[in-house]
Amino acid sequence: MEGGRGEEEGKGGVRDMEKNEKKRGIGAALSSAYQKVPEFPYLDRATTLILVVCVLGYLGFTAYVFLSMPPVQIEAKLSEGALDKNMQLAILPGENYAYSINSPDGAQGIAYAARSSPSCAGVLVAEKSGNAGQEVCILKNGLLSGGSANTNYGNQSILLFSPWMLAASENFSWRVDAVYSSNGIEMSIPTYFMSKGKAQLAGREAYEIDVGDSPANSSARFFIDSQKRVLLYADLGNVTVRMASAPFALNWTD
Repeated sequence: MEGGRGEEEGKGGVRDMEKNEKKRGIGAALSSAYQKVPEFPYLDRATTLILVVCVLGYLGFTAYVFLSMPPVQIEAKLSEGALDKNMQLAILPGENYAYSINSPDGAQGIAYAARSSPSCAGVLVAEKSGNAGQEVCILKNGLLSGGSANTNYGNQSILLFSPWMLAASENFSWRVDAVYSSNGIEMSIPTYFMSKGKAQLAGREAYEIDVGDSPANSSARFFIDSQKRVLLYADLGNVTVRMASAPFALNWTD
């Protein structure tokens, strides 16, 4: 019995020695790793280590949240105020228009041709800029067939005309909101259209319309021909647009 007890005690001593050796080895490895931690300017090694661990923990948590959560879905829509149009579309089949556009990238031209078609209840307007072109069917109320947006035609917007131009007047005012929503949170960014009255431009009578993020802050100015309700001139800050030719006389020397 005593021999067996001594053998067990001997084995226990060996295990304790092995554990102590492992602890010393781990301690030495940690001490060696600690000594390799670079010191940031104005910080000692211990503070640097704490800072590095915090940054790595933050990055790890951010990565976990980003990878484990479903992607954020953002919905966007336009909310237009009531619009009182005071005339119908005045662009006629057979009419041709052209514009010159000046920007920091240089000058370029863009042209429009209107025509009739059995497939279009209004007027087909074809746009050509360089080698690219598109054609839209505009109804008498200024909208696309089946469309409802009065600001533009989305990817089919054209420089010559937008539906809101049919509501231009000396006291025209209108608000459009771009509404963004995600996970129950909604944000609205307004755009204001404000008439500055009538103006004489290129020998034509025009409505001067300011557009901006508030009634007092204009980032763009449009001059809309009062008879044809098409764009005569636009100042967009670093870009200007001027009608170069039309089915009516233009006199830019006035």
